[in-house]
Amino acid sequence: MSRRASIPPCSEEDRKTLETWSRSKTMESRLVDRARIVLGCLAGEPVSQMARRLRVRPNTVIDWRGRFAREGPAGLRDRARSGKPVQYGTDFRKQVLQLLEQPAPPGQAHWDGPAVAERLHTSVHAVWRVLRKEGICLSRQRSWCVSTDPEFTAKAADMGY
Repeated sequence: MSRRASIPPCSEEDRKTLETWSRSKTMESRLVDRARIVLGCLAGEPVSQMARRLRVRPNTVIDWRGRFAREGPAGLRDRARSGKPVQYGTDFRKQVLQLLEQPAPPGQAHWDGPAVAERLHTSVHAVWRVLRKEGICLSRQRSWCVSTDPEFTAKAADMGY
């Protein structure tokens, strides 16, 4: 006879939250699985059976059940982890974009990655990452052919050129 999971205390509001999470198609799958684990515990399902059904180890079921009992639904979310701090955040992004609005350096027709990096005293790779993320191509040139369409200007404006 397998052991039954102890039933953690759970309010009706927390149960509704867990049921919503367990049916979600857009939330992280880890959080959905954790909600299903706790709901199984609340239903009195045996640990081994729940572990088999959800394809996790029995210790995983026990750990998440304990965290839910201590912290409630908030305990099912991932905790902050240590790691390398963000070196180039939103301030750096703003600096790059503001610099691109200024006139190009002397002797250049437009800004390029190395010039931006040199002006900001940073890595060229960091500048390129910001530009790629923003969809900015510094060397793109656009040209037009002559059109005889009388509505060409309006059509071009609709396309965003």
